[in-house]
Amino acid sequence: MRHAPRRLISAAIIAVLPLLATSPAMAATPAAVQTDEVAAVAEVMRAGEPVVSVPGAENGLSPSEVQNLTTQVIASEVPIFIGVFPESTAGTMAADDVLIALNEQVGLAGVYAVVVGDQFRAGSTSGSASDLATRAFQAERGNGVPAVLSEFIALTTERFAAGATQTDSTGTSTASGVVTFFLLAVFIAVIALVIVVLMRSRKRAQAQLIEVRGAVDQDVTEFGERLARFEITDPAFDENARTHLQRALDDYDRAKRSAQLMANAGHAQQVTSALEDGRFSLACVQAHLAGEPEPERRAPCFVDPRHGPSVGDVLWTPPGMDGAAPRDVPMCRACEVAVIDGFQPVAREVQVAGGNRPYWQAGQHFGGYAMGYYAPFTGVMTGLFMGSMLSGMWASPAYASGMGGTEGSGGFGGDFGGGGFGGDFGGGGFGGGDF
Repeated sequence: MRHAPRRLISAAIIAVLPLLATSPAMAATPAAVQTDEVAAVAEVMRAGEPVVSVPGAENGLSPSEVQNLTTQVIASEVPIFIGVFPESTAGTMAADDVLIALNEQVGLAGVYAVVVGDQFRAGSTSGSASDLATRAFQAERGNGVPAVLSEFIALTTERFAAGATQTDSTGTSTASGVVTFFLLAVFIAVIALVIVVLMRSRKRAQAQLIEVRGAVDQDVTEFGERLARFEITDPAFDENARTHLQRALDDYDRAKRSAQLMANAGHAQQVTSALEDGRFSLACVQAHLAGEPEPERRAPCFVDPRHGPSVGDVLWTPPGMDGAAPRDVPMCRACEVAVIDGFQPVAREVQVAGGNRPYWQAGQHFGGYAMGYYAPFTGVMTGLFMGSMLSGMWASPAYASGMGGTEGSGGFGGDFGGGGFGGDFGGGGFGGGDF
């Protein structure tokens, strides 16, 4: 119900991009990618706009072209992020560097494409989309940038969407299954076995989705109840407090929308990522009301991420990791005081088939739930999750974090790794072409 404010904020961010590019700090000969400009575009994308065209870009898109491409991306159900930048964004670097910077700033797994001046480049955080960019460019170059981007989205959907068949750089299907005549006699039996396995896998994935959705709905509801205590027209609010509260409200809407669209357990990352953003903004609101400095952007309280940003690290062994060495755990003030006083803080427990358990011991299908809260703090959290049921996927960049799913979920499965790892971004060589 607050989509209009979010779009106004997105439009405002896009509107100031030319000012960033022409400000005195950036007027000198650029030495590298203009990261402030890329970060502004990334913020718009994280707010839910997958296609962003920076005003002043040599091959900029019109509002109607942006809307058409956005509609196509949403219909694809593939996490695709497209940015159109002026040549100046690359500084002394190249379009490849802008693509890498955009992936790092957005921080979500998926397929990324940029047009920087006259250069078109694309890549995926897992698998590969570079050949698709080249094919789209070769096929539609003469029809302009919007046609190339539309064809790229179509090819990406064909390859990465749920149930799609992978294709190689020549467009030839790489789906396995060469029919061999000498197995014809057992063909029916094999098909029957596959059907049974798929049915069991889908049933398991559905049960996992129900468990994760229950935890996600609780988190969204809890954050909504916190927001309900504040009113943006409160005369006690200054302009900064109102700005932070509006961001928290927009993040709450984003979390609710993402929760409604969850098709598999891995999609929980989109929800908890929005909640992490919103809780930090709410912490800033509370600091302004108390006349205190805004808090440092730290990982959420590990004991219960619903507590909001941590205030410090406490030496502690989380429940369920008996025998493991104590480790530095980010905690909120209340949990920190509890440990110092010799008490066990109350962990965030979720309901699973085996009963209520701390979320880090609930099973690997809670990986997306944890990723959304802690992915921006990978350097801190990688060691912390070691010894938990999430340790394997947290340590592996192949985990389908952004829009990933569990086995048989019908989602994107392992097509995408964590943002900035693996795929085209791990090996370089982004496809595309120069207009």
